[in-house]
Amino acid sequence: MILVTGGTGLTGSHLLFELTSRGDKVRATKRSGSSVDFVRKVFSLYTNNPDTLLNQIQWVDVDLIDYRSVLEATRNIDTVFHTGAVVSFNPKDSTSIKETNIKGTANVVDACIESGVKTLCHVSSIASLGEPNPQGAIDELCNWTKSKGQSVYAKSKFYGEMEVWRGAEQGLRVIIVNPSVILGPGRWNTGSGQLFSRISKGMPFFTSGVSGYVDVRDVAKALVLLNDKQEIANERFILNSENVSFKELFTLIANGIGKKPPFIEVKPWIVNVIYPFIKLIGIIVGKGTAVSRSNLKSAFSISNYSSEKVKKAIGFEFIPIADSIGFISKIYQDGL
Repeated sequence: MILVTGGTGLTGSHLLFELTSRGDKVRATKRSGSSVDFVRKVFSLYTNNPDTLLNQIQWVDVDLIDYRSVLEATRNIDTVFHTGAVVSFNPKDSTSIKETNIKGTANVVDACIESGVKTLCHVSSIASLGEPNPQGAIDELCNWTKSKGQSVYAKSKFYGEMEVWRGAEQGLRVIIVNPSVILGPGRWNTGSGQLFSRISKGMPFFTSGVSGYVDVRDVAKALVLLNDKQEIANERFILNSENVSFKELFTLIANGIGKKPPFIEVKPWIVNVIYPFIKLIGIIVGKGTAVSRSNLKSAFSISNYSSEKVKKAIGFEFIPIADSIGFISKIYQDGL
């Protein structure tokens, strides 16, 4: 039997669809009191009978910080897909980010070992990777460096990975994936979904930055295929479809939802000018500092990620980002 943590999240819900579509027996975790309505909406995008697949899932309430609940969830499980995490770059969320992404992951690792789980597939992030190699690309060999300016989220994903590697040393078969920015439908107030809701209101600005992007459907599919290939053990894989400039990304989204593309370039020097005002506004409205200075500066960085390893390992082909944006834009306009 398979366990998916974070089953009601964007990645978790798509992974559940991938698994149940194959007929796998699945248990999934959710927070106490949380709804599975979002999962049903995601399933309805890909099938006319979402409840048929939903009924294959055994839901359990789990707090990743509570070891006993995690341990109970891993009973009689062969494979764990750990997608549960707090994704935020807001300094106000620092405590919950560290507790969930580090301690929560440690609890998953320890529970897997105690329950005799064979395989742990962990969803990490490109945020945990290091600086580019001499060829200018960031790949799986680019190790973490303790440089200044890294976000709490990035640090939490790095230390979470260290917990997973500890599990490998204790006999777990481990697979780690490092997705780039995940694009997917339905969560319009968090993650990359905020770009659609923001651009729908008008986004004239863009910066010179470049980053990597991947469709959430590809993340789910790659996880399953990597786990299926039993000879793969104790390895990590970057999941990245394309490296795209912010201008190109914003333009694709704007065109997809019928809005005006960005046309005003923001220069790097403006960060130090506007940051104190952003911080002040955050304090005034009671939300703390909405964004960190390092996160603002990342909007101007150029990061090119290589996913050649996963392409060679399982012959994986990614959905082009233009196709992904087109698919998500239609769903946004349809009001999911």
